[in-house]
Amino acid sequence: MYVRPPHRGRGLARPILNTLEDRAAALGAKTVVLETGIYQPAAVGLYESAGYARVPCFGAYTASATSVCYEKRLGR
Repeated sequence: MYVRPPHRGRGLARPILNTLEDRAAALGAKTVVLETGIYQPAAVGLYESAGYARVPCFGAYTASATSVCYEKRLGR
């Protein structure tokens, strides 16, 4: 997900994230995973405050020194 710079700081990211989680749950997902970067501290803060836990990076991000990966179990 991405919020363009002029629209950041308006509280848009959390509702987008909640909608994505709701849609994933509606499709039957029990867990969601994501990757962000160490240079996106606002994203890291958002995900951690939304209940995401750090996990080992996966796929193409496994060898990335700048990736941070997260997981959240959907229990709604």
